[in-house]
Amino acid sequence: MKQTFRDLISIMGRLGQFRRLFIGSVLVIALHQIALILVSVVSVWITTRLVSEEHPRLLLPFLALFCLAIAHALGYLYDAWWSHQLAYQILARMRIDLYAAIQRIAPRGLAGRRTGDLTAAAMNDMEQLEWFYAHTAPVAVAALINTILIESVLIVLIGPLALLVLVSVILPVLVPWLFAPVQRRQGERVRAGLSALKSLGLDSVVGARELYALGQREEHGRRVLEASAGVQRDKLAQAMRKSLESAVSAFGAAAVSIGILAVLTGRVVEGSYPAQQLPVAVILVAMATLPVLSLAGMLEIMGEVSSCAHRINEVLGAPDPIPGAPLDLPLVEGEEEAAVSDSATYRYEGEAAVKKVSLRVPGGRTVALVGPSGAGKSTFAHLLMRFMDPDSGGVRFSGRDLRSLDPDEHRLDVALVPQNGHVFSGSFRSNLLLADWDADDDRMWEALRAAGLEGLVEGLGGLDAPVGDRGTALSGGERQRVVLARAFLRQPRLLILDEPSANLDPELEREITESATRLRRGRTTLVISHRLASLADAESIWVLDSGRVVAHGSHEELERTSADYRRILADQSIRE
Repeated sequence: MKQTFRDLISIMGRLGQFRRLFIGSVLVIALHQIALILVSVVSVWITTRLVSEEHPRLLLPFLALFCLAIAHALGYLYDAWWSHQLAYQILARMRIDLYAAIQRIAPRGLAGRRTGDLTAAAMNDMEQLEWFYAHTAPVAVAALINTILIESVLIVLIGPLALLVLVSVILPVLVPWLFAPVQRRQGERVRAGLSALKSLGLDSVVGARELYALGQREEHGRRVLEASAGVQRDKLAQAMRKSLESAVSAFGAAAVSIGILAVLTGRVVEGSYPAQQLPVAVILVAMATLPVLSLAGMLEIMGEVSSCAHRINEVLGAPDPIPGAPLDLPLVEGEEEAAVSDSATYRYEGEAAVKKVSLRVPGGRTVALVGPSGAGKSTFAHLLMRFMDPDSGGVRFSGRDLRSLDPDEHRLDVALVPQNGHVFSGSFRSNLLLADWDADDDRMWEALRAAGLEGLVEGLGGLDAPVGDRGTALSGGERQRVVLARAFLRQPRLLILDEPSANLDPELEREITESATRLRRGRTTLVISHRLASLADAESIWVLDSGRVVAHGSHEELERTSADYRRILADQSIRE
């Protein structure tokens, strides 16, 4: 219950940024609700006068009825526009904030999060909040205003008996609130189930080739069906709970209406209450719950809404892996264009991935970093990219501690070519422009030529040729060349090659290695590789094991003196 309340309070805070739209939405909702109630009341009053008076004057009542009907229609129309304008502007701002949060914490802060969870937060959960901003928050305030007005009129008409109406008004709000913990659990199960189903669906498309090759198509299909059935069961449980809440509220409202009708009828029979007022009072009692009932349907999904808000808040409130403001740290002389690690230690989930690593990549030179899987090589590369900061020690480039630099500005001087570089959906042009938005066609063709892609791109129709969803129109080697072309276009001061030719056949490996060799000429370069061709070109080699530097020297020196290095070279996967 407390968590539900906190999550709802967090999303209500957004309303203050759009105060005018919110007030306007409340007013038009209150207008069309009260106009609808008055249409019923005036209609009954006209009917009562027709029955009780011989020659009633009804021109003004009929004009009032017509005006109320127009007011209700206009209020309903403007409610649809105003409330959705409010909701969509808030959601647009929230999507921008969510994307900024993902940018802020990526990539380290996204570790352990499923793609389905993130896409659900960005799309499905946001859409669910539309119900809150458009159909719940303003409706709640309008319902409060109209309930006070109706209660005031009823007290004048039927006296203290009107207080009984509060029971039928409170029940539609109280019952969903009492069921809020159940709502939240059901909402979390539904959202988690939908997220899992989305992830399985993505796997079905992205991993279709592997599923067929491994003979797991039917098994994966069974998992999809099980996940779908689980979502349907959870949704059915939700529907039953909503029906129970509605039934309890309806029973309470009916009991109150019948009770008040019985009391007033008795008074009319006794002659202590005007018979002409009875129909008006009864219809007003029945309509008193209308504003709250319009809110009750929204309250039935508050658990699911709070669950969505919680998932969004988890991303928005995720801690920043690196401080936002650069620190004022001194410049170290004699390290021009050099990348230096000074006793750097980094812990991930309590375990030290890099332990007091000290190494130096001289300016304009190539240094290799090798080690078994899990030794901390990629973690060290991420420290150089400043995806995160070391817990102790420091990492510098060109004499500047990376913590004294703006992360985005530092990354403009660095290019990372990973083992499996990502090619974005779109064209060759859109992928290359990610490296330099100001690049012209000549520079892009030059980068493609350097990466060995010029002939392929020309054959496919030029820079605007599509690369397919996530580069699926290209082979693995071609996708890796696109990543290399981006690095050529970036013209970085610091180049990090994280096994760019791994998992390729020998011919492609040779071609990618040649392109990478051209790219690193004259640049400060860190090569993470097990490939002998890459190691032989390195001026020095650093060996990592369990996050520590265990050896350092040239290829020939390490072959003579380091058992760890010889073991790495002897691994069959390295020789392939």
